[in-house]
Order: sequence, then structure tokens, then C-alpha cells
Amino acid sequence: MSTTDDEPEVNGKSDTPDATEASDTTDAEADAPDPTDAPVEAEAEADAPAASKPSRLEAQRSAREADRTARTQGSGGWLRSAKRYGPFVAVAIVVVVAIAIFSGGDDGGDDDAATGGDPAVTDEDELVRSGPMTPARAELESVDVDFGPTCDTELGRVAIPTMYSAPCVEPFDGDNGGATSPGVTGDEIVVVRYETDPDVDPVGAALVRATGVDVDPDTAFETVHDYAAIFAEYYETYGREVRIVDYLGSGASDDEEAARADAVEIADMEPFAVIGGPFQSSSVFGAELASRDIVCIGPCANTLPDEVTTEHEPYMWQIGPSPDQAAQMAGELIGNLAGPGKATLAGDPATQAKDRRYALVHYNTEDGTHSAVAEALTDALTDNGVDVTTDIEFILDPATIQEDARTLLARLEDDGVTTVIFYGDPLMPKALTEEATAQDYHPEWILGPALYADTAVFARTFDQAQWANGFGIGLTPLRGEDASSDSWLLHDWAYGREPANNAYAAILPPVRYLFQGIHLAGQELTPETFRDGMFRYPISGGYPSRPQFSFGFHGVWGDDAPDYGGSEDAAVIWWDPEAPGTDETGQEGEGLYRFANGGERYTIGNFPENAEEAGLFVEPDSLTIVDELPPEAVFDYPAPDLGS
Repeated sequence: MSTTDDEPEVNGKSDTPDATEASDTTDAEADAPDPTDAPVEAEAEADAPAASKPSRLEAQRSAREADRTARTQGSGGWLRSAKRYGPFVAVAIVVVVAIAIFSGGDDGGDDDAATGGDPAVTDEDELVRSGPMTPARAELESVDVDFGPTCDTELGRVAIPTMYSAPCVEPFDGDNGGATSPGVTGDEIVVVRYETDPDVDPVGAALVRATGVDVDPDTAFETVHDYAAIFAEYYETYGREVRIVDYLGSGASDDEEAARADAVEIADMEPFAVIGGPFQSSSVFGAELASRDIVCIGPCANTLPDEVTTEHEPYMWQIGPSPDQAAQMAGELIGNLAGPGKATLAGDPATQAKDRRYALVHYNTEDGTHSAVAEALTDALTDNGVDVTTDIEFILDPATIQEDARTLLARLEDDGVTTVIFYGDPLMPKALTEEATAQDYHPEWILGPALYADTAVFARTFDQAQWANGFGIGLTPLRGEDASSDSWLLHDWAYGREPANNAYAAILPPVRYLFQGIHLAGQELTPETFRDGMFRYPISGGYPSRPQFSFGFHGVWGDDAPDYGGSEDAAVIWWDPEAPGTDETGQEGEGLYRFANGGERYTIGNFPENAEEAGLFVEPDSLTIVDELPPEAVFDYPAPDLGS
């Protein structure tokens, strides 16, 4: 096992904790020499007085100020940021599962996309036997193994306080094979952490700050390094030190040209993996990295369709379900709970007496990158008996959102729609529901896979009379107070304090996946053995406040293709405008989602067969905020000495 560097780097320059963020430069700019890219000797940095050291991000920001000014004055400047919902990825801090919206279309990468050389092993026993010694392998081979002091031998998992802890591996002592892959030597594993720069996106950052979310890259980097230090202390890294390099993004998250240039610049740093990325350009950013044999974890791969992750396997790893998986779950839930029949859950008696007539209202981009997933959702609905007669796509533009909503509502009314199925961003539902009330239109509102529309922080902004009839799929889990969240508990256990950045729920998972894959890969680390390590991770979670996670061939989605999505279950939720409590940012108020049947979560093929079985709108059987952890999530392990 090994610890991370005390002095991390920013875009290749030593400065402070280890983490990385991407930059939005053009191809030409990426090729141009940057005076801030000159190496900084660690000794010189160490000798400099602490007070004279610049902020770790100051030099990078200064060097790119001219480029940033040009962008804000041109057609691609900050005014474009008002048209994106990419900034809302930051709100993932408030949810345990940070993914719920889709990307699709052309991946933007090289035509000769890279894929791993060795095929994945589909037989679970064979996969376990081929990896490092774990309790599962020891059982298969009938051998006794000493897994060391960091192993909870009763559970067979590493002794850190999370039910997502990896299986124990036998402590390593020997030759690790040296430089087994780009970014890997006998001594270290180089990883880049991409973080968005709020200075590049002032409008988006302001919108996110208004929800109470911390958008400071410094505190985000600090939190990344805190979590990395925990896993480095307890997980096996086979004699190598995981060195995380901070990389600050330089452009808008929907700027594909900048995203590609950032990926090229990062690739020149020769990392083994990247965590983070520009959210709305993940298909371009992640594909560019994958084409260069670089593993991509979290936002750089999130929300990409299965066809993209499969094309680029084994390089792209998502935190939440893939868009295709989310569409399958949404189709089953909606078909079972609101199939053909009377629109009994509408907001007025006249509509309740009508037969259901469905519309799908969905987000898209100007180049149609979300079209494929909208089609997948429509197909899933059709497979579950729901015939979508009205299909309406929209492009999010806050400057015209109310006018756009007025046009959408007119179409819905003209088509006689009783039941509106929505997937998209968290802003459009506010405009839609307000306009529906203005037009005295009271349909059923069904939430499909959507970006943060299933969080109270945004749902409280919707028209409350309308959203009182809102229900649907909850990809985010039932939550508790901060002290009960997995990410908060782990940090408090290790450091005796809360994380520096309140987006810790979104920051933790990619770091955990990184160390999990390394830990279970064995000493010869390559993208293919990292994949095998991820596939060796057993199904974990599945509780109201702890979603189920697994990868590979565990049979959750069938075994025809490997699973590169993370979470794989969902709850049934509905909106209660009078429920008191805190939202995901800790703000007190009225209005919370109720989780049916005590927050029970369902995998594909196992959703309730009707609204009654689901407990839909049955308040006594529902929960809004969990007040106690499941016994399986309570641990009493001695804390490490990592400082405070």
C-alpha cells in the first residue's frame, strides 16, 4: 500500500494536494507553448517561503486570462453558459448518485477508437481465480490466507466504514512488474483530476452557488486528496504511489473543441487514468482519452450510451446507470404504475376522467446528441405498453425558457395530452409547471430519468400545485442528514471533520472506483486488468439510502454485454409540497420527495406491478429523509492517523 504525494500538481506543475481538472483550449492553443507549463522543481517549491507561494491555480488562471477574455467577447463566450445545464453537474454534491441525464450521438473521437486488447472474462469463478488473492479466491482454492490487519475477515472486505468497501486482498510483497502501462511505473500511478473553473462559467457558477453548492476548485481538490489518502492507506496499490495531478478546466462544459483540446493536453501528461471532465462534452472528452488508451472515470464518461462505452471498452466507467439502463428502468416503472387507463393521477376531475394520452418531453442539443437515448426511452415505454403519441424535444435556453414552455404547453393541450413524461434538466419543469397553471392545464406529471429534477433543491422551485401530482423514478437514493451519508461518514471517520467541499457525495465515487480497480487488478496494472478488477467487485448496496452497484457480468442487465454503468436500481418517488425538512444543500423548507414503500429500490424486472403495490401516494408507508442507517452500513473500525 502507498500514500499519495504531499505536494500535488496543477496541470503538471507542483503546487498542493493531488487532483486534476481539464482545460478548454483549442487545438492550436494546445499545441502552442504555455509559459506556465515549464517544470517546477519540487526542491525549489519546497524551499520557497509558504507566504510567497501562489495559489495552486493562480498561475494557470493568469496564463489563460487572454484566452478567456477572447471567449467571453465572442460568440462562444460566457453568454453561452446561460444556455447550458452542464453547470448543474456541480449539484451532484447533494446527491449520492450523481448521474441521471443522458448524452448520445457521435462520440467525437478518432475513427480508430481504442479498445482493450484482451476480452473480458465472463465466467465469475474464472475471473476471481485469475486475479489477486481475495477471500472469494481463497474459498474457491480451499486455502487459508492472512489478509492483514486492514481486513474485516468476517465480511471479507477492507475495514473502512462503508458497505462499498472492496474485498480484501493478500498484502503484496514482491516485483510489481515495473512500467506495465502508460502512466504506470514501478513506483507510481499517475492520475489526472479534472475540475471545472467557475471563473470561466460565471453565470453557471452563480446559478449553482444559489443552491448552496460550493463551486470552489481548491476545496474540491482538497476533498479529492483527502479521500485518496484514505484509500491509499487501506487499499493495495502493489508498491506504487498514486499521484493525482490537479487540472483546471479552461472552457465551457459544452465546448467540444475545448474539451477535445483538453483531452489532448492531458494525454500529453501521460496519465493512466482521468477522473472528472466537462459534463456536456463527455462524449468528446472521454472518447479522445479512450482513443489514447487512458482510463476515464466519472464525469468524463458519465451519461454515455452503452454503444459508446462498449466501443471504447475498457476505458469508460460511469458512476450511475447508463442512459440505456435508466431508460429500461423508467419504461418498466411507468408502464406498471401508469399504463393505459384513466388518468386518475391528474390534477383535476375532468382530466382524471379521460383515457391516458402520453407525451414525452425531452431535452436535446442543437446537433441532436440526445436523440438516440430519447428513442431508447420511447422503445422502453412501448415495450411496457405505453404508446407515446406526442414527442416534443426542447433545447434549454434560460433566456427564452418561459416562452419555450408556453409553446410546449400549447402543443400538449392541442394534442389532448393527459400524461406528460419528462426527462431533461432541472430548470424546464419550473417553467412548464408554471405555464400549465397559467393555462389552467392539469395533467399527470411523470418524472423519467432526469438531471436533478428528482432532488428537493430544484423541485421546490416548480409550481407546487402542479407538482403535487408529480411522480416517477428516483435514481438518487433516500437521503438522511449529512452525518448519515456514506461520503460524510467516511471523511469524518478518517479526519474527525466534514469535507472541505460540500460536493463530497459527487467527489467520492470516482476516487473510490479508481482505487477499487487498482486494488483488485493485481500487480500488473493495465486498462484491461483494471477492468477485470472492477468486474471482480461483488454486487454491493441495494438499500434505500445505499444504491446497488456492480460492473461486468453479474446478471443484473443480462450477460450479453459487459456492464460499465455503476448504480443499477431505483425507487418510486412522488412530490409532497407540504413535507417539511431540509433539501440536499441543508436549506430548511417545505416540499420533499416521498420514497414509496420506505424507499425500497428495484432492479430491472423487479419493479412493482401497479401503483397500489408500489405504495404510490400512500404517505404512511413512505419516507422523505431516513433517520437511521441500515445495520449493514454501521461499522466500528479504528480510525487511521491521517491528520486533521
